[in-house]
Amino acid sequence: MKKPYAGDAAPDFTMPCVLGGTFTLSTETRKHPVLLYFYPANYGLMCTYYSEKMNEYLNDFENAGVKVFHVNDASVEDHIKWMDRVSSEYDHISDIDQKVSRIYGMIINDYEGPGSMINRGFVLIDANMKIRYLWRAEIPPDIRDLRTLVEDIRKIL
Repeated sequence: MKKPYAGDAAPDFTMPCVLGGTFTLSTETRKHPVLLYFYPANYGLMCTYYSEKMNEYLNDFENAGVKVFHVNDASVEDHIKWMDRVSSEYDHISDIDQKVSRIYGMIINDYEGPGSMINRGFVLIDANMKIRYLWRAEIPPDIRDLRTLVEDIRKIL
C-alpha cells in the first residue's frame, strides 16, 4: 500500500472514539481542519511525556483552528483509562485493527498480524479532504516540537 503524503487526498474512515462514540473523518473536516496525532502506545514513558506536552498546547491548536484527535490501537476502554491518567482533553480514536494507521503509513514492521507497531506522526487534513501536512517520526521516540508544529499549521491554514 502506497503511503500518502502532503497534497494527496486523505483516505476517509469511521472508527470508534471515546468522546463522540464514533469518528468519521469527512464529517469532522466539514466542521474544522483535523490534525490526527498517531502514537505508539498508551502508558509508555515517551507517550506519557508527549501527551502531557500535547495538553499544554491544547489552546494553541484550538486557536489555530484545528481539532486534534489522538490515534493508536488501544481499545476505547483503555483510552478512557489513559485519558484519565494524563488528564487528556483530546478525543482518542481506537484503531484497534491498525487499519487507519496502516492507510496513513504510520506502521513500523508493516506486516499483517501481531507485532506491528504504530509510529509517531501528525497528519493535517482540510475541509476538502486534502492532506495539508504530514510528519512521520524516523523512529517512534522522535517527537515534533509542538510550538513549531502550531506555527506551521497557522501558516498552512
